[in-house]
Amino acid sequence: MFRISQILKAAQIDFTLEGDPKLADTSLMTENVLSMCVKEAVTNIVKHSSATACSIVIEPSSTDLIVTVKDNGIGMGGESMYSRGHGLRGIRERLEFVNGSMQIISEIGTIIRMKVPNVFRSQEKEAGI
Repeated sequence: MFRISQILKAAQIDFTLEGDPKLADTSLMTENVLSMCVKEAVTNIVKHSSATACSIVIEPSSTDLIVTVKDNGIGMGGESMYSRGHGLRGIRERLEFVNGSMQIISEIGTIIRMKVPNVFRSQEKEAGI
């Protein structure tokens, strides 16, 4: 999250974080995928949103991990959301790779909610990974 806060600070966008960015019970593969997805979402905010604030909320549960990236910018156009570039498409494809999903809400600003199943590291340790 340090790199993300640097990117937003350089763009003069206020940043808030809720939740623990140390995903102790999430697999390394899923953690890496989420990291790339959050970085892409933040890059989109800096490039396209005209936002002055961005928040990231990390919500782990026993079955899923939800990461929400929200900005207060200009929002996105309706059906052309995925045709503008490869960023959102890339996020969706990365999440699908780890059986995750993405929801986009664009009204006042944009909300990108990424959900992945929680595969615990302890299971990886038991499997000898």
